[in-house]
Amino acid sequence: LMGYVYQITKKPIEKQAKQMQQEAYKLVMKKATGFKKYEDQKIKKLSKQLKNNVEIVQALKAYQNKKNIGEIIQVIDHDGFGGDIELIVGINQQKEITGVEILSIDETVGLGMNAKNKEFRDQYKGKKVDRFEVVKTGKQSDEEIDSLSGATITSKAMTSGINGALEFYDLLKGR
Repeated sequence: LMGYVYQITKKPIEKQAKQMQQEAYKLVMKKATGFKKYEDQKIKKLSKQLKNNVEIVQALKAYQNKKNIGEIIQVIDHDGFGGDIELIVGINQQKEITGVEILSIDETVGLGMNAKNKEFRDQYKGKKVDRFEVVKTGKQSDEEIDSLSGATITSKAMTSGINGALEFYDLLKGR
């Protein structure tokens, strides 16, 4: 019976996940009119060079009327308090974060789940840095991100995922 239910629900669940992913692409790169995926082979090859302990799921070029305006990188950080945190990060040609969306997260309600709040995610947006750092005492520079109260592990995992996306962006661009 369970197998039967699984077979019936499998395709609709996959379709909804794909739709959420497409919507996230548009949210992190609002000016984009189209996307083109990088080959899996290239992603695997470049991922092996990452110093950050993250998994790159997918990478896409974002286009506005056939002009490349940036990259979208889907990344999983495996060090969240509740497990994996899957993010989609938009980075424009100037290496500025254009947006961060969370595809999946299973953190503590009222603490780590606050990472989904726009205020927390927007700390990264519009920043042009090589690497972010989580601080508890109030951010003093663009590189610093205010930790979520009571959820330092989640804050660090989110930041690690975004740092991984930035590092992968550099590898894509040959920097």
